[in-house]
Amino acid sequence: MRLSGKLFAALFMAALLAGCSGPAKRDAGTNMLCALGGAVVGGAATAAVVDGGSATAGGAAVGAMLALLLCPNEVEAEEPMVEEPVCAVEPPPGALRDQNGCAYDTDGDGVYDGIDLCRNTPEGVTVDRVGCPLDSDNDAVADYLDLCPGTPEGVIVDQDGCPLPGENLLSLTGVNFEFDKATLTPEAEQILEEAVAVLKDTDDVVEVRVEGHTDSIGTEAYNQNLSQRRAEAVVNYLTSRGIDGRNLVAVGMGETSPVASNDSDAGRAANRRVDFVVNQ
Repeated sequence: MRLSGKLFAALFMAALLAGCSGPAKRDAGTNMLCALGGAVVGGAATAAVVDGGSATAGGAAVGAMLALLLCPNEVEAEEPMVEEPVCAVEPPPGALRDQNGCAYDTDGDGVYDGIDLCRNTPEGVTVDRVGCPLDSDNDAVADYLDLCPGTPEGVIVDQDGCPLPGENLLSLTGVNFEFDKATLTPEAEQILEEAVAVLKDTDDVVEVRVEGHTDSIGTEAYNQNLSQRRAEAVVNYLTSRGIDGRNLVAVGMGETSPVASNDSDAGRAANRRVDFVVNQ
């Protein structure tokens, strides 16, 4: 019976010390409990083997020291806390900020309030760097509202961005024809490509007069007839290039509207022109 008691005490002490030295990490309080447990077990084990109080006290001391040596005293290092950024993007200088220091973008156009000069832009509208809708032809009507987005610079437009009646969209010189004919020269066709670029954005919105002009060489009646035929030739060319001919009106003006003196070659060349005027 005494032998089995000694064996039990030895096994119990070994099990306790093995548990203290296991892989789990403990803090200082746990180590103290481990030391106390080692002292109790050490004292009990010594008492079971050797009779006497001094031997028991010595066993308790040895058990406590062994427990402290075997039990881990490392404290698990806590992971440093990483603060999530409050604002997805660092607000640029001049941007208005909310209570969290993040920039406002009221209309969601990518330009922050405080920088945005047009803060109520409709969703999906392309804006410039200050948040205002693009106006490609600089007619003061934004592209998303402009029914005639290719209006030449300087032409007066209405609220829809289309030229007002009587406005001259384009005036082309050098639109030459074969001598005494209404047949366009290849050089003239190249010049008319400028008119194609202008009219392709307005041909289904406004009606345009294609006015043919001549110099004063020849009789007035002859020049009137010749200018009419040449204006019609220009319209035919434009329609062959895809312009809607239903809103093109060929008008021969003859020699009645000169822009320069017919007394010089340069003046007469300026008068031989084609104007594209918004119809009344």
